[in-house]
Amino acid sequence: MRKLLLIVPLLMLAVQVFAQTAYKGRVTDAKTKEPIPGAVIYVQETAKSVASDANGNFTIQAQPGNTVRITFIGKETLNIKLVDEQSLAGIRLQDADKVLDEVVVTGYQTQRKVDITGSVAVVNMKDVASIPSGNIISTLQGRVPGVNIATDGTPGGVATSVGIRGITTINNGTPLYVIDGIQTRDNIATLLNPNDVESIQILKDAASASIYGTQAANGVIIITTKKAKKNDTRVDFSARLASQNFHTGIKMLNAQQWGEAYWAAYKNDGVKPVHDQYGSGDVPVIPEFINGAKTIRSGDTDWAKEVYNRATLQDYNVTVSKGAENGSSVFSLNYFDQDGLVRYTNFKRVNVRANTDYSFLKNRLRIGENINITNWQEKLKPAGIEELTIAQHPLIPVYDINGGYAGPTQGLGDKPNPVRLLDQQKQNRSNQWRIFGNMFIEAEPIKNLVFRSNYSVNYRTGFFSTFEPKWHEGDRTVDVNAVTAENNYDRQWIWTNQVTYRVNIGKHAINALAGVEAKENMNEFLNARRENYIIQDIDYRYISAGDGKQTNGGLASRTAIESFFGKIDYAYNDKYLLSGTIRRDASSRFGENNNAGVFPGVSGAWRISQEEFIKKSTFINDLKLRASWGQNGNDLLDNEATYTKYSTNLVMGGYDIGGINRGIIPNGIIKDRSGNPNVKWEVSTQTNFGFDLSALNNKLQITLDYFVKKTKDMLIDRPYIAIIGEGGSFAYNGASLSNKGFEGLIGWRDNIGKAFNYNVTLTGSVYKNKVTDVPADIFYTYGGGNGSDKTIVGQPLGSWLGYRTNGLYTTEAELNDGVNQPGKGLGRIRYVDVNGDKVINDKDREWLGSDQPKFFGGLNVSMTYKAFDMSFFVNGMVRDAYNNSKFYTDFFQLWTGNHGDRLLDAWTPSNSGSTIPALTAVNLNDEGRLSEYYIENGSYLKLKNLQIGYTLPAVVANRLKLRNLRVYLQGQDLITVTGYKGADPEGLGYPYPLPRIFTAGLNFGF
Repeated sequence: MRKLLLIVPLLMLAVQVFAQTAYKGRVTDAKTKEPIPGAVIYVQETAKSVASDANGNFTIQAQPGNTVRITFIGKETLNIKLVDEQSLAGIRLQDADKVLDEVVVTGYQTQRKVDITGSVAVVNMKDVASIPSGNIISTLQGRVPGVNIATDGTPGGVATSVGIRGITTINNGTPLYVIDGIQTRDNIATLLNPNDVESIQILKDAASASIYGTQAANGVIIITTKKAKKNDTRVDFSARLASQNFHTGIKMLNAQQWGEAYWAAYKNDGVKPVHDQYGSGDVPVIPEFINGAKTIRSGDTDWAKEVYNRATLQDYNVTVSKGAENGSSVFSLNYFDQDGLVRYTNFKRVNVRANTDYSFLKNRLRIGENINITNWQEKLKPAGIEELTIAQHPLIPVYDINGGYAGPTQGLGDKPNPVRLLDQQKQNRSNQWRIFGNMFIEAEPIKNLVFRSNYSVNYRTGFFSTFEPKWHEGDRTVDVNAVTAENNYDRQWIWTNQVTYRVNIGKHAINALAGVEAKENMNEFLNARRENYIIQDIDYRYISAGDGKQTNGGLASRTAIESFFGKIDYAYNDKYLLSGTIRRDASSRFGENNNAGVFPGVSGAWRISQEEFIKKSTFINDLKLRASWGQNGNDLLDNEATYTKYSTNLVMGGYDIGGINRGIIPNGIIKDRSGNPNVKWEVSTQTNFGFDLSALNNKLQITLDYFVKKTKDMLIDRPYIAIIGEGGSFAYNGASLSNKGFEGLIGWRDNIGKAFNYNVTLTGSVYKNKVTDVPADIFYTYGGGNGSDKTIVGQPLGSWLGYRTNGLYTTEAELNDGVNQPGKGLGRIRYVDVNGDKVINDKDREWLGSDQPKFFGGLNVSMTYKAFDMSFFVNGMVRDAYNNSKFYTDFFQLWTGNHGDRLLDAWTPSNSGSTIPALTAVNLNDEGRLSEYYIENGSYLKLKNLQIGYTLPAVVANRLKLRNLRVYLQGQDLITVTGYKGADPEGLGYPYPLPRIFTAGLNFGF
């Protein structure tokens, strides 16, 4: 019996071995019909693999019913289930990037890219997938024409902002995000794991975006997450570890240089230098101590080194996906942890995502869901720490002789010790959760008629805690501490019901869509503040642990939108394309007089390449001319702008009815704002002309667009003068804006020999913005007007009104120019007498421009050679910049704290070629005023990303039972070319500094 039990498995094994068949085949390119050598043919059940020879031929042992996977770099993976000996006879691999037949997601539907009639940008995810960032949107910077993305170094990318086709409103300019059909304006870093993103499309023109109506005035970004592939099971893992370095500091004076600058300033003024710290001798002398108690020794502190540090970034992701004939499921888990350059700051996120979809009744009924659960925690920085870092005096040390915090003393300004702020506020934090997802059901009772119902939820709840400790630094002491805590939540639900129908009648193709949608947003918060905590430890930083003064507050808000929408796409002979859209939105933000708005859109295209006279061309693969017109709305104003609002107020509304100091003063009621029942929709109207060209066997890709976008009836909370008194705040429709511009993309991809492939893509955008109208009552005051004869109308939004300059006064002859400029002198800024009245005053102010980009774009280059790959990305911008850091770096007289080392090259009679004003201790020339002196060329060019990688050959990977394995090294923000004198031309002002990042990464899959 034992022998029989042993023999049976051996016989079964022998049957299996002998049942295997030698399958022969040939692998060719689907487009060129050329053989593909080196393609990997892999049997999933047995893990056997072979490679095709120089003629594309191969032979492999397998059994009927086995699944064979054919892979080759740059081609779509093909899975074939063996049926007979001819199953692998002729294998044609498609390009992985099928430009013309690529299916993309647009408004509530999918379309072939070639059928799109509007301006829709499709992101190449291969270019951004490996860039370490907590916010997928930040990785698109410079890569998409017409989309300007601004970001800084705040951990997690939570400070990233997006502008599509310029500034088109004075209100919230955030685009609408649609993630797997779920609409939101929330920060992408707080709800989406970048590793989960499959594709991104950006709807830029009004006709494409008008299907989303009032929510689409600022453009729409559609994000689709990864789904399982049919009949395929995968496990993917990726890991990234990065080092972040501070590299954008401004060079400041050290303690000795500061004293020398002070001495030079007073000598220039003809005054003997005297300073509380540096003495009164012929030269400045650094004292041993800077306070009378002799507890603070003089320092020579580089505050940037004390505030910023090297930081790490970790990102780990695992995804499991399983696809079958009638359904699929995906599960992913992500852990992202980024320390900030500012000490103690941090962003930590854990994200879990699951989606499933199943079909029944021969695919006539489909159900599915997407669910994201995210927890993110932030350690917050002290407000203004970036500016404080360059403003603090270098003579102040970090600590006193007793180990306490040192602080400013006489003659050294009044800024707090940055290190104390960091140490005492390092536990200021937030902890938030988000549930973001949807569930849907689709029914197809007859072919091509699809009913879909989709319900989505976006729920966020958060806890915030900040602590104000007792503190002592130098001669200053604060004996009161306090905790502020807040709990709040946002809840949004959207229910969409739609029907689509596709029909082909001869050469006519029609796709119709109609739907109804309801949406509600609810927000509520409760906060409290309490003083006097005996124990300052973090475990006691809760409201009930204090016993001092306490205050609290809480509010809620609700908005709702009801919508009806429809769209029809028509194509004749795959040549003439026409699309029309209409949407009606009714918003709770408006009163009954203007509750609803209707937003239409129409677009058309002519595929010239389908004409017979072009089809014969070997140069053009596809050529399409496009034109579109449409309108979008905007309702982003105060939720209760149509209502007159009152509130109780003791200070402004209380009255001592019983007489002075007789009894308790009751709270009175005051008018907060006046309602306007006639306020209506802000409307953007946009016209777009463009063309798409694919040529030279799809090696050359060109997309160009010209657009004109006009926004009118912008929603304004009117400024008012004090004599109006209570209720002066009043919302109404006012200013108008115009944006027009060009944007384009040019791409070239080719190969040299069999092993070297390359791809070059250049994007660029140029546009002009101007204010076209302002209400009469604020015509000369809104947006920087001078209140009398100069208005912002005709200027870009955010323009500067200031003084023109003509260098410095450098000779006595120049000083005798007959212009009455109070405080002028040698080495002082020379202001221009614009109106010719020989007096420099407010009437000489002119519009000096704005920091809006005149051009921005990027160059992306990627190359592969066998198993190696390399890519680099360069982005840049042309613009003017107002460098307000010059307040600290170029003028000694404007501030008692630190200054830039540019002062060492300030103007003197012997250094008359300098453009930096002469050192002075008094601001007689009023050089802190807004003038051309602060305006610089803020243009820059950056090597934003450089990456090299190695992918394990498929034959080797298959033998290791891996689907793929890739390792790479990457650098970000490596080189900057600019003439800007501030910290970083990419982030003007005092932003959280961008780090230079070096990353090592690993991806592999089963």
